[in-house]
Amino acid sequence: MFYKIFIFESSHKVLKADKVLTENKIKFDVIPTPKEFSSDCGLSIRIKESDAELLKVEAILEKNDLNFKVHNKEMK
Repeated sequence: MFYKIFIFESSHKVLKADKVLTENKIKFDVIPTPKEFSSDCGLSIRIKESDAELLKVEAILEKNDLNFKVHNKEMK
């Protein structure tokens, strides 16, 4: 299954992203940041490519001043 992994600057930003995505009824998981992605934060948000309008997710995060990087990852 293919996912988009959203990586943030800190766990505080991940928690804020969790809150705003939940408020907007977006399906996601908070996961440990995969080792192959360098990050100062040990947590990331994972969204199934098929579960959300990814442009909508990015717009929501940007509107809430949440800087992020997006990576593609195939996971079981």
